[in-house]
Amino acid sequence: MIRNRRPTHDLARHRVATLSLALVLTAVGATVATTPVQAEEEPSAMLEPMRLQAVSAYNERNWQAASEAADAFVAALDAEGLPHAGPKFALVSFIGGHARFELWKADPGTFPYDFDRDVLGAMHESLEILQDDPFFKHNILGTAYYEKLKHEHYRNPELENKANWHLYKALLARAEELVDAPRDGEDFTSFAKYVLLYINRAFEIARYSTVPKIYLVRVREACRLGFGSKYDDRFAQLYEVVGFDDGNVRAGVLWQTGLDKMNSEGEPEEVLEVFSEAAQVTRGYKERAEIYRQMADYSSRLDGHGYKLRAVEFGRMAFKLDPTNKDIQVQYGTSLHVVSYAHYNAGRFEESLKSAKESTSFEWDGDEVAYFDLSRSEANFGNKISALVHAEKAYDKARRKYTGGELQPFFQNYVNILRQFGLSAKASQIEAEFQGSGQ
Repeated sequence: MIRNRRPTHDLARHRVATLSLALVLTAVGATVATTPVQAEEEPSAMLEPMRLQAVSAYNERNWQAASEAADAFVAALDAEGLPHAGPKFALVSFIGGHARFELWKADPGTFPYDFDRDVLGAMHESLEILQDDPFFKHNILGTAYYEKLKHEHYRNPELENKANWHLYKALLARAEELVDAPRDGEDFTSFAKYVLLYINRAFEIARYSTVPKIYLVRVREACRLGFGSKYDDRFAQLYEVVGFDDGNVRAGVLWQTGLDKMNSEGEPEEVLEVFSEAAQVTRGYKERAEIYRQMADYSSRLDGHGYKLRAVEFGRMAFKLDPTNKDIQVQYGTSLHVVSYAHYNAGRFEESLKSAKESTSFEWDGDEVAYFDLSRSEANFGNKISALVHAEKAYDKARRKYTGGELQPFFQNYVNILRQFGLSAKASQIEAEFQGSGQ
């Protein structure tokens, strides 16, 4: 739990004295947990029941009732000619704005209020009177701007600016409250989770923003605030990735988003789509090649022959961009080997030969399997000399690396091809050598 200092102002006295990540997450998703708000004395007997009703409904998270009670309170206030002022009005105004926001999230299509006036405006009107408990207030208001921005497909620069402003204010406010808190304590750990949530939102916005560069500073500053927690490795990763491709924030955000979706076992097509988008906006050849290498690796681990073919294509794209990169060479070559092997076993011999030739067109660590594929494909078409040369090469490469069961397929392939083309004496010699070596 994130424990706040005991508030001294009215609204703060009417909400949770402790906030956890659950509070933060529910402000984005379903509901915001609150603790009972203690009612204060109201000089107007007419307004007092309405205020108490708003407070009670808010504490119960009955957003419809809280919204209606706030409406009635403000209407009665206006009817008596009383100003929109004072801490009691600020309390009800915030309750009303927040409650209406929850109603909008539940069903935007039937929302009976004006979002700008009755959600954002109400909370702003409250904040103009009371700036207490800034973490809670700015988080709720920033979340309202963020959700509206998301609803509009991230195409409203004004909403983007306001969402960033209030969410960042909330972040700084909580950091200030915990400036002396132990970094291994429960309060700071909960704060670090909130920082990760802030960065996640910043990533989503930056992905579509017309000015993604500004998130380089915002994300890195947020990471600095979270350092010292048990999530340091994650903060270090996020700090670096926004600088990917020489500070190409959109590329870095998309790259990290793809990795996160992949690691959380997201839908394969969605993962590949995000990676593809990242590659398209990445400027550096080597950086783009690394994304394609990752796409090849990911595709190669998915079930289905179609994904194996796509792994080859992604590997080929990576290799063209960065042909001296050893990791890319291995990924590309291995993908071709998998496809060639599958083609051969399925009786698609021409396709197998084609893939095998491509996989031996460059050197890579592990290319003994490529020569294995090539030799048996060539033997299948009666290409005697080539098949013998490549079978021997596969065997020679393999015996420098493997022994026993790992070496056996290369040995057997070479012997089989020797015998296929009438070289039984040579085959017997290789068998004797193999057995004599203790294999």
